[in-house]
Amino acid sequence: MLTTTHLVTPWLLLISTGGGVTGPKKVVVASDLPVDCLLGNDLETSAWSDVELEAHAAMLGIPGHIFALTRAQAKKQKGQGSLDPGTMDQVLSKARASRSKPLPTIPPYTVDSTSEEEEFPPCAEPTPEELEADTAELLGEGGPAREELGVAQQTCPTLEGLRQQAVKQANGDVSDSHRVYWKDNLLYTEHRDPKPGAARRLVIPQEYRKFLLTLAHDIPLAGHLGQMKTWDRLVPLFHWPRMSEDTKEFCKSCETCQSSGKTGGTPKAPLIPLPVVGVPFERVGVDIVGPLDPPTASGNRFILVVVDHATRYPEAIPLRTTTAPAVAKALLGIFSRVGFPKEVVSDRGSNFMSAYLKAMWKEFGVTYKFTTPYHPQTNGLVERFNKTLKGMIMGLPEKLRRRWDILLPCLLFAYREVPQKGVGFSPFELLFGHPVRGPLTLVKEGWEQPLKAPKQDIVDYVLGLRSRMAEYMNKASKNLQASQELQKQWHDQKAVLVQYQPGQKVWVLEPVAPRALQDKWSGPHTIVEKKGEVTYLVDLGTARSPLRVLHVNCLKPYYDRADLTLLMATDEGQEEDSDPLPDLFSSTEQDALVEGVVLADCLTAEQKDNCINLLDQFSELFSTVPGTTSWCEHTIDTGDSLPVKSKIYRQPDHVRDCIKQEVQKMLELGVVEHSDSPWASPVVLVPKPHSKDGKKEMRFCVDYRGLNLVTKTDAHPIPRADELIDTLASAKYLSTFDLTAGYWQIKLSEDAKPKTAFSTIGGHYQFTVMPFGLKNAPATFQRLVNTVLQGLEAFSAAYLDDIAVFSSSWDDHLVHLWKVLEALQKAGLTIKASKCQIGQGKVVYLGHIVGGEQIAPLQGKIQTIIDWVPPTTQTQVRAFLGLTGYYRRFIKNYGSIAAPLNDLTSKKMPKKVLWTANCQKAFEELKQAMCSAPVLKSPCYSKKFYVQTDASELGVGAVLSQLNSEGQDQPVAFISRRLTPKEKRWSAIEREAFAVVWALKKLRPYLFGTHFIVQTDHKPLLWLKQMKGENPKLLRWSISLQGMDYTVEHRPGSSHSNADGLSRYFHLDNEDSSGHG
Repeated sequence: MLTTTHLVTPWLLLISTGGGVTGPKKVVVASDLPVDCLLGNDLETSAWSDVELEAHAAMLGIPGHIFALTRAQAKKQKGQGSLDPGTMDQVLSKARASRSKPLPTIPPYTVDSTSEEEEFPPCAEPTPEELEADTAELLGEGGPAREELGVAQQTCPTLEGLRQQAVKQANGDVSDSHRVYWKDNLLYTEHRDPKPGAARRLVIPQEYRKFLLTLAHDIPLAGHLGQMKTWDRLVPLFHWPRMSEDTKEFCKSCETCQSSGKTGGTPKAPLIPLPVVGVPFERVGVDIVGPLDPPTASGNRFILVVVDHATRYPEAIPLRTTTAPAVAKALLGIFSRVGFPKEVVSDRGSNFMSAYLKAMWKEFGVTYKFTTPYHPQTNGLVERFNKTLKGMIMGLPEKLRRRWDILLPCLLFAYREVPQKGVGFSPFELLFGHPVRGPLTLVKEGWEQPLKAPKQDIVDYVLGLRSRMAEYMNKASKNLQASQELQKQWHDQKAVLVQYQPGQKVWVLEPVAPRALQDKWSGPHTIVEKKGEVTYLVDLGTARSPLRVLHVNCLKPYYDRADLTLLMATDEGQEEDSDPLPDLFSSTEQDALVEGVVLADCLTAEQKDNCINLLDQFSELFSTVPGTTSWCEHTIDTGDSLPVKSKIYRQPDHVRDCIKQEVQKMLELGVVEHSDSPWASPVVLVPKPHSKDGKKEMRFCVDYRGLNLVTKTDAHPIPRADELIDTLASAKYLSTFDLTAGYWQIKLSEDAKPKTAFSTIGGHYQFTVMPFGLKNAPATFQRLVNTVLQGLEAFSAAYLDDIAVFSSSWDDHLVHLWKVLEALQKAGLTIKASKCQIGQGKVVYLGHIVGGEQIAPLQGKIQTIIDWVPPTTQTQVRAFLGLTGYYRRFIKNYGSIAAPLNDLTSKKMPKKVLWTANCQKAFEELKQAMCSAPVLKSPCYSKKFYVQTDASELGVGAVLSQLNSEGQDQPVAFISRRLTPKEKRWSAIEREAFAVVWALKKLRPYLFGTHFIVQTDHKPLLWLKQMKGENPKLLRWSISLQGMDYTVEHRPGSSHSNADGLSRYFHLDNEDSSGHG
């Protein structure tokens, strides 16, 4: 049916202050618009001048100050003056005459000047002081002058290393990856190979860092973004040592971010299951559901819920009101059927905490317990039933939903009839001792023949019922305990128990924020005392409830920026990177998470999310505090030896304070304790290899040489470094973990503690955990790590506390990481996050760069060898040969090159070496060989190996290689040795055969069980496998190789330069030059 509506369509003068729609428009007046005025996008823009608008406004009675004018417009109109009534008609006539279309007649309109003035206040020009204050709030305070910055750069002690590096580079050193230089009296740094768009970075002294951090984070134009975005804002322009750590601490201590929850809350505390109750209705949980609107026909809007903790049997009573008398009456009705409980658990609702109910509980001997505020999980059994009950009510047909109070018994029957997951039985069975007849049972009985129940004596029935109920409750208790353990296991995967001390400042969670932009956390408030394992008494400082008991999940630490210092100290024992300037475009600082864990920059966003989710599950593993494992303990077997007591070493006065500080730290950590042991070892201070800010730092050590002499050796093997490196090198994804002070995570046996005693000027102490320097400490630690990773050897490896996980695909790598972290967590170990790398293509492991099917020496170690000055003592020569010998697999003919230096270490030679021209030549050649060391290929056991051998009158050599994707030989390892005088007298074929036999023996770990090719430039060796004749030596060697599957190929000498050079270089040394360490 059509209806007709009459609408008012007057003409209105529309005035737009932004220069848009202005002028007379015909409008429609309606009463149901969502806004006061609704304009379409197709309205034409008016061309009226300001004079015409003011004239029309004056004619209609609209005040002139309704227009929001700019200051320029105000000055212009001030010069023009205002219109007087005498000239009004003339202005309007000119305006109408200038238009092609006549203006419509506009009816009179009046405006309430008072209300309009309030809505449109006059535009007041701000004063210079106000402009300056607004600018300072928006942009921050001004920074230092250029001259002041230059002077601070020259005097700041934290920049001493950079200043020295600038001088070093100015003298021609180009070994560093970053340039550091002075320009126009200012210190800059930039990458030697910058990416497009990268700019030089200004080095910032300590006193101006907080100013820049404030501009990058605190001001409105910075937006209080997170740590990484703040760092990303700073790093293209500025640099200072430990800038990433300073940024992290600055953002972490921002009160604005803490109160709004932007810095993240604390992880949930571990789950504490409630004690299992075996007696029905001994402990019950009580709660109120509602209000449920609209009310039922009887006026019921609430439900009183009571759930038994033992049987999970629920009771629900509809209520009109939740006053204390109404709740007490309903509870009495329930308890009159099942008996009064011993304990009642409820929330802190006013009805449950009323004096009325407290008097009733006291009268009937009931202990009442209340949940902590904002933590309903304490009464989780009832809360979970409430959710189920509301869902069942919503599941009713709509016409029955208003009669839920009548149908409530039916809903309760449905819940009581089915078994509960936690206990394995239905509430009916646990309370009555037998299943009840429900709708399905009735249908089944109707289809089957009725069975007559056997006659049973009343006594037998009662005894049988008791027996069944006892059996049910016993099984239910076991099932509930198993269910609670499973729930705790899943819940505690991300749980961390945070401890607070009395007097500590904390933030308190506000559970309900009435406004969207209101802070979620209030504070800071003060911890008064610890009430329970996970509850604290907090001083809220309010008049209504100054003290309140809160759950630890409602608290998080407060970080005070006033205590923040931007000159950070590294953890004890941590060595900083030798390069003080990190690569701008590497992943080292840009992808830091979980207190410093590093993600590879080659990972996709999805892969990084996978890593973050995985690490969150094991966040408690990453800690700067050593864990304590119960899987093993360290013993010291000294047999019948008498206690070893050594004198205290005399220490310089300036290091005594350092010793006291270190001992005090260890006492606080529980690592050492006071001792009266007859054993005593002296303390020594060893310089750290890297010192911060140019200051020489010392490391606290105990000299256990006397104790080690009388200690029986533990023969547990340490893995071969070369085997681990070969294993890791072929992986596509690599992750490495370093335990936090790994030795300190192993306890000492009670008998071993007194033997670790050490003496200082301040007293006598002994270790409670395994200290560094003990003879068998590496064996004990390796045994622990092998036990932890048992069964995971296919994708994990460990050399002491350096743990590596390697995989060929990303999905496998996530699974492997989870298994390794889970194993470490079960063992109670902790990991130092700052030394962990996840998902890398290449990693630094045991002094090598491995990954991507390649093995290369560490660049920092090569630089150390290059910078080594000529040694003057045998000890210095051994140190140099030890370092270069570790990388001998990269150097062809290492043994012969190092022969003159090896001669210097002979016992027949003097302690102070006689440095000859041959020694200097060998010294320089080793340095040059390390500079040009090739990148070796990791062995791939699915591809064929090639062994190139050769022999000369001086020595034998071999090269193990494989073909790359382009069909070219790529070396895997170099080996060589010099022939003895007896071996030199062999015939050519014997020497060539010996080269093959010796090489295959050395390379057996690579070759055994595979088919490989032996390449030689001696053609008679083609018949090595079928060798027959009168030469017993060749026959014996041929037989020794029968267990290996190989083919001999002849390779002309012109194509055999690698092995040929290795064999012919020897002239002095008799050392086995194997590349296998």
